[in-house]
Amino acid sequence: MYLNTRNLVGHTTGVQRYTKKIIDNWNDSLIQPISPQENFASGLKGHFWEQFILPRQCKDQKLLWCPSNTGPLSYMNQVVTIHDTVPFDHPEWLNPKFVWWYKFLQPKLAHKVKHIITISEFSKNKIIEHLNISEEQVSVIYNGVDLVERNFNDQEENKFLNLPPYILSVGSLEPRKNLLRLISAFIQYKKETKSEIQLVIVGKKGVSRVFSDVGFNEIDTEDIIFTGHVSDSELRHLYKSALGFCYPSLYEGFGLPPLEAMQFSVPVLTSNSTAIKELCENRAILIDPTSIDSIAEGIFDLLNGGVSPDIINSNLEYVQSLSWDNCARQTLQVLSKYK
Repeated sequence: MYLNTRNLVGHTTGVQRYTKKIIDNWNDSLIQPISPQENFASGLKGHFWEQFILPRQCKDQKLLWCPSNTGPLSYMNQVVTIHDTVPFDHPEWLNPKFVWWYKFLQPKLAHKVKHIITISEFSKNKIIEHLNISEEQVSVIYNGVDLVERNFNDQEENKFLNLPPYILSVGSLEPRKNLLRLISAFIQYKKETKSEIQLVIVGKKGVSRVFSDVGFNEIDTEDIIFTGHVSDSELRHLYKSALGFCYPSLYEGFGLPPLEAMQFSVPVLTSNSTAIKELCENRAILIDPTSIDSIAEGIFDLLNGGVSPDIINSNLEYVQSLSWDNCARQTLQVLSKYK
């Protein structure tokens, strides 16, 4: 089986992590990765390579799996993973050229490939709606969650050992993460309660050729800490030490950070919509992500026992069931049907 690994050439993304985790759980003899040179991995050159050079390298028409939303239109024996349909649902969040390409390519690709894999029932329903295909053409396989050692050494390479009490948010600084409303709700909560708590936001700005600008330059408060990029050890420490975790994202095909927080027995606040509701209902405080008041009320509940100890304990078991080993095994089962 051929594997399109164009997405592994370049900066780390969620889709890149998805691809790497599945490969790591497979026997190397099962796959033949094909990737471009670095200068042909992204942008127009990357699309050119995928559409015209990649198919020529799949000489014997073996199955090709494309794990990153796109694939070559000319190659019929193909399965593609489509993670979400943001270009169709919220084009205003993305670069117009990126949106145009996806809206041109994906409907045509969906009717040519043998099958589509996606990562949630929410994304499946959106794929069926936007790409006009049947339910039988799409399989749902949940992502895994990177299970970590909870008794790690958090002293190593750590700039965040002496923070005051805080709530945490993790995610790239892009519009759909809804951080401007979270910040407004946090400030509102502070004014109403006179709390001394701080908000720590971990993340870096999204790729400019894909994402629109966010507007964080206007924020000026000493109670909000933007960490930028952090090490894995620092991130584990920040999760472990948080009093609560906030993730009011407007749109997710899966939504990994709330599940990561659950590993550390941290109570979670997140959105009552898209795939996050599917994964976190009855496990977190669900808020209306479009309402600052709803988020502020959720922060109050988060810090005042709104998530019970029983739920926190069951969340840990739930997250442990979402392994990359299961994801890789189920993915291989689907692909094996089309070899």
